[in-house]
Amino acid sequence: MKRFFLFLAGLLASAVPAMATGEISRGNGKGVGVDLLVGHVDVLSISRLVVTIGEKVWSSTPESWPGTPIAVGQAFEDDSQLVLDITDDAVSEVIGRLRVFKASEGETSVAGGVFSWKGEGAYVVDCSEPE
Repeated sequence: MKRFFLFLAGLLASAVPAMATGEISRGNGKGVGVDLLVGHVDVLSISRLVVTIGEKVWSSTPESWPGTPIAVGQAFEDDSQLVLDITDDAVSEVIGRLRVFKASEGETSVAGGVFSWKGEGAYVVDCSEPE
């Protein structure tokens, strides 16, 4: 019976389509940045999160991108906004918040918002794609 469940789990895992990824970068041009490696699926799926404030770096994947360990607490994105809460590595305290609002008219799209980090400050961030 155990072998059957392992076989079934293997079949289910192999049936999941490969997830393509893309980079989302938010920043203020003055040393503050939030970089997200996301999967292209119907919901926001964050594979890697890196926060930079001056010379300090935090990373959700410190084994591949060095930095103080952090975690994605919760995240949501739709056509008009992206909302992200960042926690300490133990997921016991929210230490950062990113709130982005998006707007489009014709072929022009812009996005901007605010980013706050416990003990560091609050910042306005530009999230628009480069032209």
